[in-house]
Amino acid sequence: MGSFKYIRDNERAIYRDRARKRELLLNAENGPIMRRVDGPTKLARAKMLGYHAKPGYAVVRIRVAKGSFRRPRPMHARRPSKTGIYFNLANSKQRVAELRAARAHSNMDIVGSYFLIENGQYKWFEVIMKDRAL
Repeated sequence: MGSFKYIRDNERAIYRDRARKRELLLNAENGPIMRRVDGPTKLARAKMLGYHAKPGYAVVRIRVAKGSFRRPRPMHARRPSKTGIYFNLANSKQRVAELRAARAHSNMDIVGSYFLIENGQYKWFEVIMKDRAL
């Protein structure tokens, strides 16, 4: 059997064990909105997406707010029946995270991204990026 089977099982154990999951969540919550990390938290998933542990590759952890895109309902005079209070965004939360990382690191290309962890207010993603020059 390949070694990634064991790596993947170890990563899944993080989400089954409450203490390890809480540690990961606290680490993410206490950090800034966008942070470059030393290596991927989910190594097997990062390798599937094309990550290599060599110069030119970077992993960025990004926080995106949860919730729908809500607009206030007009409260004066006549209101149309199709006011349009709730909208579906064109991009998913994961795509929003990728675009924010690309904007912040303009010299790098996005290789891929994956979901990391969430709480009631935010979702965290890790975006794998590669330097264009290398």
